[in-house]
Amino acid sequence: MSMPNSRILPSIATAVAALSLFAAPAMMTPAAAQSGQLVVAPSSDVLTLDPSLDTSPISLNVFKNIYDQLTDIAADGSVAPLLATSWETTDNATVWTFTIQTNAKFHDGSPVTLDDVIWSYQKIMADPKSPVRSYLSKVKTIEKVGDDKVRFTLSAPFAPFDRQVSLISILPRKIYEERGSSFAQNPVGSGPFKVVRWIKDDRVELEAFPGYYGGAPKIKTVIFRPVPSESARAAALSSGEVDIVPLLPPALVERMSSRKGVRVEKVASNRVIYLGFDVNNPVLSNVKLRQAIDTSIDRNAITTRLLRGLGHPIGQIVAPVTFGYDPAITPTAYNPDAARKLLKESGYNGEPILFQYPNNRYAFGEEVAQAVVGYMKAVGINVEMQGMEYSAFFPLWTSKKLNGMHMFAFGPSIMDADLPLGSLYETGPARAYWSNPKVNELIGQQRAESNPEKRKALIGQIWQISKENVPYVMLYNEVQAYGIKDNVKWSARPDERLLFKDAQLAK
Repeated sequence: MSMPNSRILPSIATAVAALSLFAAPAMMTPAAAQSGQLVVAPSSDVLTLDPSLDTSPISLNVFKNIYDQLTDIAADGSVAPLLATSWETTDNATVWTFTIQTNAKFHDGSPVTLDDVIWSYQKIMADPKSPVRSYLSKVKTIEKVGDDKVRFTLSAPFAPFDRQVSLISILPRKIYEERGSSFAQNPVGSGPFKVVRWIKDDRVELEAFPGYYGGAPKIKTVIFRPVPSESARAAALSSGEVDIVPLLPPALVERMSSRKGVRVEKVASNRVIYLGFDVNNPVLSNVKLRQAIDTSIDRNAITTRLLRGLGHPIGQIVAPVTFGYDPAITPTAYNPDAARKLLKESGYNGEPILFQYPNNRYAFGEEVAQAVVGYMKAVGINVEMQGMEYSAFFPLWTSKKLNGMHMFAFGPSIMDADLPLGSLYETGPARAYWSNPKVNELIGQQRAESNPEKRKALIGQIWQISKENVPYVMLYNEVQAYGIKDNVKWSARPDERLLFKDAQLAK
């Protein structure tokens, strides 16, 4: 296997040296000493506490603890009941009927009604600025059926609709209409935890809701405390300031594993790290240039040396744990000679290519970005790096304002390939810069296919077309490491969800 030289693959010494911070005294009372309190350290704060206005994974983790949805995706990838106790659909998957819990309450004590459910969906569908709206593009009508049923009629067949509704949080209509734009500062949901306070870029503090229909959580208080620095998150876990650190940096996994009172859990995630292109950019519109970028990158070196095994090279946008993964679509082999040949054939004249990426979202994200740019420069591609915090990057991604090349990731919350297909490939109000009629046709066919194996075959054809046209360069499937205090009874999930209804603190 070809290995990069030291100028291409960045050093990890800086991150390892950050462990010296562990000797510093904690600035907070150790979380473990505060009975009933769990402190989690994500890399970034939520963008909003209004779930109708955000789809980012970090915000979704908080939403899922505050609000209910009709269904849930279980840790094993199956669809589970939540606010809906059961559901049924017609043979062509165009009409879906959900039976709703009759004893669910909002945090102010008012009942969750069918009117709240229907209004929540209609509000999102009527808001052209809502990124959540794209999940409901096929909903034609919503109607009340009896006292406890809601019926959705779709404009086209959609086999994974029962998964899709797990992304739509139910809002209290009366309270939302009264508070308007201030709702996000003092939100009310019907989930297992209610909001105590949100201090921007400092904490989101939640408290167990005793009236939750699924039973009150076992932990009284959950605090999401954003800590952008990877080394600072690990230091806070070691010193006792926090209880859970998602996405522990690879360089610190071994060291943290030996720390007393801390365990490290690894889980093969559903997240794929990829490079995206604005193919309308005159430079990046050339498929041979994109192919040159694809073949210039040594994915094996990145995952084995830089990430220390916390990643596996991949050739498609979905991971093996996600429905629609095709093992026949293999990662692109590292071939710098072929990359140089393709680059010459493309007619590339050294034009600078802007490369944007979030530098505080993924394990070693900054270092991976540097490695990717190093490989590209080694074959003659001129790249200008622009790293930024996730909170600044994500709005650019949702609004399709990344007009050069970017690095991002997709981990479908519904554990189904249809979500990245609809978001990254389908022509329309999505985030796709590239359009292909055959891909659009195949996307429609797989949505109407009730046979799982036939549906997988249709999806596999899309991955093959993508590999040939390179609208995206797939890098690796992320294996995630979580740092967890030993007294916390909680397990990491493949979909990165941080759900704490059933979490416990050992006595």
